[in-house]
Amino acid sequence: MNITLNNPKAKIGPQGTWTITAARSTDERPYSGTVQIHPMGKIYTLSWLTTLGDYSGLAFFESGHLFAASSLDNTYGVSLYKINGDGTLDCRWITPANNGAIDTEKAVGGTPNQLEGSYQVRGSIAKLGNYEGTLNITKSSDTYQILWSMGVEYQGVGLRVGDWLVVGWGEGNVYCLDYEIQGDLAQGRWAYLGKSTLGVETLQRIC
Repeated sequence: MNITLNNPKAKIGPQGTWTITAARSTDERPYSGTVQIHPMGKIYTLSWLTTLGDYSGLAFFESGHLFAASSLDNTYGVSLYKINGDGTLDCRWITPANNGAIDTEKAVGGTPNQLEGSYQVRGSIAKLGNYEGTLNITKSSDTYQILWSMGVEYQGVGLRVGDWLVVGWGEGNVYCLDYEIQGDLAQGRWAYLGKSTLGVETLQRIC
């Protein structure tokens, strides 16, 4: 019996202070630390203090999963795609510069029931208007490599969870994370831009 999952005092949702009880980086290094998760409107902010470095991040919470991206600085974003069976994707995305505002994107032209491939995209940025371009998704081991072309190119790394694809994108050290929240426990996996191997984290909520 899983005592934590049946604990009536367990919090609902991802907010709180979590300790990293077990973790391994993409290059097999163990690490420890804490994670602070706070709601900000319809999204969440994250702060990691770990033995491998300190990071900040943003996330969406859907279907019991916290879908996040992080970086050492603010030049990153997180996109959450809903995978439809007709070869289209519906996206919400956020960046630190948006101050909690959620922008949207629609990708069309993919192969039905197949995530990998090329898409035409059209999106909207609050106060800046619409944009258009292409999106290319390729699978690399347990991760997905993402490339947008919209006059300039943006690279990202993604993780799939059922009908969701979470993508971390930007410049430099960009990470993509998926935490499955189970009461006061969270099982996490994460990917680093440019690598196909995964890191893992187990979290325990302490308050």
